[in-house]
Amino acid sequence: MAEMLRAPERDRLIAYLERHLLRSLPLDGREVAALRETHVPMATSEWCWTGDTATAVELLAQPGLRSRWGKLSDRLTELLLAMGQGPLLMRRVSAAECRIVQADPRDFLVVTATHQFTGDLSKGILRQTVREAPNGRPVHYTGHMVEFRIGRQRFCLDVEDAIAEFGVQPQPGGALLFHESVLKAEVGMLRKTTKVVGRLRYEYRVTAGDPRLQATVTLRAEPGVQLTRIRLTTAVDELSGEPLHPFSQINVTAGGQSRAVTLGAEPLATLQTGATELISLIEENTPGAALGLHIAPATPATVYSVKAQPRDGRLHWLLLRHACDSLGGGAQFQAVEQRLLTAGSATLGLPAYADLLRDPSSLAGRDPGLTADHGVALNAVATQLLHAATRAYDPPLPEPRRTELRAWYDRHLDLFFAALGEGSPEGLRGSRVYLRSLAFALISLTSLHRATGEERYGARLARGLDLLLTLQRSEEEGGAFAEPGHAAYLDNHAAALLALARISLRWPDPRLQGAVARAIAAIRIGQQEVPTDGGLHALETPLVRSRRADGRWEEDGGFWSFKLGLLMRACSAVALAQQQGALVLDAATQQALQTLQEASFRALRGRVKEVDGTLEVRTSPLAGEGNAATQPTVLLGLTAPDAATIRQAAVPA
Repeated sequence: MAEMLRAPERDRLIAYLERHLLRSLPLDGREVAALRETHVPMATSEWCWTGDTATAVELLAQPGLRSRWGKLSDRLTELLLAMGQGPLLMRRVSAAECRIVQADPRDFLVVTATHQFTGDLSKGILRQTVREAPNGRPVHYTGHMVEFRIGRQRFCLDVEDAIAEFGVQPQPGGALLFHESVLKAEVGMLRKTTKVVGRLRYEYRVTAGDPRLQATVTLRAEPGVQLTRIRLTTAVDELSGEPLHPFSQINVTAGGQSRAVTLGAEPLATLQTGATELISLIEENTPGAALGLHIAPATPATVYSVKAQPRDGRLHWLLLRHACDSLGGGAQFQAVEQRLLTAGSATLGLPAYADLLRDPSSLAGRDPGLTADHGVALNAVATQLLHAATRAYDPPLPEPRRTELRAWYDRHLDLFFAALGEGSPEGLRGSRVYLRSLAFALISLTSLHRATGEERYGARLARGLDLLLTLQRSEEEGGAFAEPGHAAYLDNHAAALLALARISLRWPDPRLQGAVARAIAAIRIGQQEVPTDGGLHALETPLVRSRRADGRWEEDGGFWSFKLGLLMRACSAVALAQQQGALVLDAATQQALQTLQEASFRALRGRVKEVDGTLEVRTSPLAGEGNAATQPTVLLGLTAPDAATIRQAAVPA
């Protein structure tokens, strides 16, 4: 299937990116180009997502567009390099902010560029979530205790039960959240009396431009009271709330060495005794969605122990116990921790998390979470390397640039496969797959294998294909590609179909023919009812379906425009593979491809509007605006970029 746009229309669609979404960001002491989320005023309008920019880079890296748009492609590539200059490929960048939206300490809301904080400080409850996280899962900072002795008497008090003061206070460039407990104990050998023995204050400092949360716990002994064998705890509670995504990756760093820890059957497990530099909890999930909590005590030597309580076999309660031998009347003992909550996490990033906990200045506005679109970014760079290797660019890509891109690609390819479980006894794990990202990572490997001929890329392509094929459901289950335990989504399914078509051109495999035929058969044209604020919105669209746990069918279609763009691209790539003889399609399958392509094009044509001389693709039939996620994805569906790649396959590298 050929490109479906005339050059003037195509250029007006691309011009929308340049005129309405392009931004220049100060990053690492220089100005870097990026695409903001949307030009319409919203809370997140100025956020710049790595995945969106990567999609635009792949589009603009096509040889037929480089003569006009090459400079923009190169500038946007700089953002990808900057977002992945270390071992982590970070998900977005935005301006610093810290707003107290609700100041009531019993029901507060504090928002920064990366996180939001809610809770009830009168009960010692603080919840932290990552803004725009894939699952929105909160982390609960509560469940604290304090232990001490007075003489020979031992006490263990619940912090939350003794709270007397609490508040939310604005600070220069941030906010301070606190609760303070009055500690009372029955003391005396013969005649016991209840007396105040100390005050315990928990402070949480939130700062604009710093994704860390600083937790400070201060115990002050009352005059005339001698406390000994003190154990202050900082706790994280309610960690077991997601049965499908337990915090199964637990790592402790001590003496500069990290080790993985597994929970046993004991009701309260000791994870570490003595000095502790870092505790990292990462949930079992796809790397781009896995929530990670990383805690670094400011004085590792004061950590007495790290304990964990499981519930139903999953981590539920984490306690860090900070020790002080003795505290006289009026004196105080303080424990300070830096905490970093990341949406998108991997154990390979532990050294980087430790560095950020010490000094986050290198972030310069980056969100420390991993991008969910890791594979999309890999493919954006691989596309340039392929076209450079086959001499499709005029002028050629300079050799230093090719070297820089190759090093970046290899580094983040290693991270991608390591996060999936490469090298572990279990091997690559379906439970850690984000299907769209895996598909584009495999597409990138077809390009690198073609560009270099190196078998290490072919070996990973083979292993990745094995994993991808396990994710296709049976015809009785709908036949679509889907992640384990999740519904089928049209965009993920289309990405898998696109990957199969591209792989067939580079890596003949007898399994591909049947997988492609089943994948096409899994898509049908039907009516989808989408819940909206105004009720159900019905539209005719390509659909995929999957069975729910209760046996009923669940459907996903083209309400969101980017899904139709990705489907159009996949259909075009399959047709191209057939033309090259890599796939053999019967007449009915060819007709199905044509029908899907035409239905998607009709739907998208009604979502295009003119904006100041440019053309904008609205995000849905009900939306009034487009965004950086939609525009380049739809353009890739309309411009048949895979045809250029296929043409390069015939050119000696």
